Amino acid sequence: MDKEQARFILGSFRPDGADVDNRDFGAALALAARDRELGAWLAAERAFDASFAAAIDSIELPQSLRDDILGCLAATRGDYPQAEDAHDTAMIGAFASIQPPPALRGHILTAMERSLPPVASRKSPWRRLAIPLAAAAGIALALIVTRESAVSRIIAAKDTPVSVDVVQAGFIRTYESPIFSLDMKREDHRELVKHLKSRKLPCPSCLPPGLAKVKGIGCRELIIDGKRGSLVCYDERENGVVHLVIFRREDVYGDIPDRKRANFSQNGSWAAARWGDDQHVFILIGATDVGKLSRLF
Repeated sequence: MDKEQARFILGSFRPDGADVDNRDFGAALALAARDRELGAWLAAERAFDASFAAAIDSIELPQSLRDDILGCLAATRGDYPQAEDAHDTAMIGAFASIQPPPALRGHILTAMERSLPPVASRKSPWRRLAIPLAAAAGIALALIVTRESAVSRIIAAKDTPVSVDVVQAGFIRTYESPIFSLDMKREDHRELVKHLKSRKLPCPSCLPPGLAKVKGIGCRELIIDGKRGSLVCYDERENGVVHLVIFRREDVYGDIPDRKRANFSQNGSWAAARWGDDQHVFILIGATDVGKLSRLF
């Protein structure tokens, strides 16, 4: 082994000496012990690595950094799910509608932190950046796979309602999915209602007066945490496209007044109105503002 080969091998030697007993470094370390120049280089390299790791560790990272990196990687590689058939479409749509536990992200990040070695033993943070990224991807994949059994349990729990907030958030995730589509596209409300009835899904009723003569766009089934509902899309001139989400009353709980006292809210670019009757819960939602949406009532 010559000095250049030894430098190449020792370039991965950790600054805390954790690799002293590693056989892969044995010959290179022996040469560094005999060769004064190589020994001096190794000492300087270890000191630099230690100070570099400490400097990087002292930086306070943005909370969204991991998500931003993983999102960029997914976009670059085209990791967004692509449906090849109706079964894929149903599966991806169902997963998109699942409401993850609020603490899920924190649990994943905590597990990642616990799996990393102590700060002093980290070689170069840039060289090890792939480790947490791979761990996050692996955990995410495991969660997707194992979530299937959880979804089955949710579907089986027919008597467990979901909150109206979960229904609204589930619609937005489903609608923003890259594979979102409608089961039927028609302008005639009667045809849309007929289609929903044929699939034993909840149908529009108790509608705001402003939707009475608005053209339909289409409809589809909407599954949120195992509960089956309906989505009807309308082409409303002033507000653009508005979406009516309909679920059975026994499947949803929360603040659900009657139509005359509809509950309006603004969530980012989405404006929503919630109301219900004895049989159904309705959410009218669109990419507009509350003032314009309220004019439909």
